[in-house]
Amino acid sequence: MNAALRIVIAVGIAGLVAVPYRPAASQNTLDELVIRSFDVTATVAPVPLRYEFTETGDVRFLSRGTLRGTATAMLEVTAPDAVGTARFFFDSDMKLTGVGAPGYAVAQSRQRDTLVLTFDPALPAGAKVPVTFQHEGQPLYIYDESILVSEGTLYPVLVSPFGDFSANLGRVTLKLTAPAGYGVSATGRMVSRDGNTTTWDSEVAVPWIAVAGGRRHTARDREVQGVKMQFYVPAREDRNLDKLAGFLGRSVGFLGSLLYPFPYTELRTTSLLAVAGGIGYPAFLLIDDRAFTNGFPGNDNRDSFLLLLMAHEAAHSYTPSQTVPKGIAFIWLSEGFAEYLALMTVESVLGPAAFGRELQEERDRYGRVAGTRTEPSIASITFTNYRGAARSVIYSKGALVLHMLRGLMGDEAFKQGLSAYFQATRGRAARLSDFQEAMEKAAGQPLEAFFQQWIQEKVLPDYTVGEIRTAAAAGGVTTTAVIRNLGTGRMPVEVGFFMDGETHVQKVEVPANGEVTATATTPKAVTRVEADPRKWLIQKDYKNDSAAVR
Repeated sequence: MNAALRIVIAVGIAGLVAVPYRPAASQNTLDELVIRSFDVTATVAPVPLRYEFTETGDVRFLSRGTLRGTATAMLEVTAPDAVGTARFFFDSDMKLTGVGAPGYAVAQSRQRDTLVLTFDPALPAGAKVPVTFQHEGQPLYIYDESILVSEGTLYPVLVSPFGDFSANLGRVTLKLTAPAGYGVSATGRMVSRDGNTTTWDSEVAVPWIAVAGGRRHTARDREVQGVKMQFYVPAREDRNLDKLAGFLGRSVGFLGSLLYPFPYTELRTTSLLAVAGGIGYPAFLLIDDRAFTNGFPGNDNRDSFLLLLMAHEAAHSYTPSQTVPKGIAFIWLSEGFAEYLALMTVESVLGPAAFGRELQEERDRYGRVAGTRTEPSIASITFTNYRGAARSVIYSKGALVLHMLRGLMGDEAFKQGLSAYFQATRGRAARLSDFQEAMEKAAGQPLEAFFQQWIQEKVLPDYTVGEIRTAAAAGGVTTTAVIRNLGTGRMPVEVGFFMDGETHVQKVEVPANGEVTATATTPKAVTRVEADPRKWLIQKDYKNDSAAVR
């Protein structure tokens, strides 16, 4: 596929979930309405992919496949009072041909991707009402070469009163009919296959599901470390399949030991040309087809990058699939966490050198936007501005912030806090305050200043080593070094005093645009002093933090 088209398709897929909403007037709290289950029946009719480039370089799709379906949602009112309206995200390419609820008159109104239902009479507190949607349309990505349909297309998604997707979790049953000869997979356990119709059950409550595959995709079964997996890959495009299966199995094993056992009995992965990197759904990974063929540019076919890719998407089976982030920094609580969990997987599976390599990649990516006018704070990023520099902030800075927190707390306390957070928020909405509380409890100290600086604000330290003095001392040598912070922010900083074959480390705290003195008495002469020698901290410049003792 043309590289420009691949990028456009990937951006389009990302746009499926990056849609802002205005809150409904009648919904005042997050949990006024929830959907406990979905029963979805759908038929897809793919067509060959046809497109052209416009004079401005944009892609114009000349063909559209068709989806027809019925979705029954078990809607429950959890508000203390009656609720008269419900708001949903529903792809504007889909036409709602019918909607109904037994005992209620249901009126609908549409504004692009927003569907508002009004119930008469209003739904009383505690009511459990099945609402059935009938829909059809021609959304993108129903092609012979690459099928991808998901939330908002297969079924409407409840929107919270705050204008984003609801933290709703519901069990989903999907019955999908595709033409003969198409290899199509979906979220959850495969329950049955009858001719061209396949039924899946999500097994546990999930926030959303997806369907993906294509005419040339065939299923390959694998089992790694007790994890049953199916890979849907076109024939002769599976060079790396066994390697990726091994990486995925070891990722699931590591995440299960760190957080809690993997919450699904089956795991599926589909190779797609319509993703740039990957997309993670509950127990369902959509992976760039280039990962299966060593087709990434440059050095991105290295093992550590491929493992990082598989582990990141596997981590999405925990967040946001089980722990559903909401409120301030909600994108970081999903994508930033998945990225650092993937880095920790690389560290566990491939060792510290591979971990260091990928961590440096994160530093380099964030370094291109750090301190620029376009860099937002993590807290300020929502679906409305999640593009450009914001993506580097969420993924790369987001992972580096968690790495700093690990350095601040210590490895054991950090892992304990992470595990406690994910176990406490399993199956419900989670907020930044939930994570902070779990980490403070594990650390045994307040972390308000850390979260304020690195999530709410934008700080960028820059540590350097200034004047160094040495003097003879009883039993050794005393070395005194001035440690400066040429940037902003205040963090505990390790200072390494390097000797022949030994290193002495102590911590100092340097204020923004300030300096402190670090002193060490050592048995041998110090040859070099370095600020943050283990590179726990985010800095503006990592090349000016070391000085030789002269």
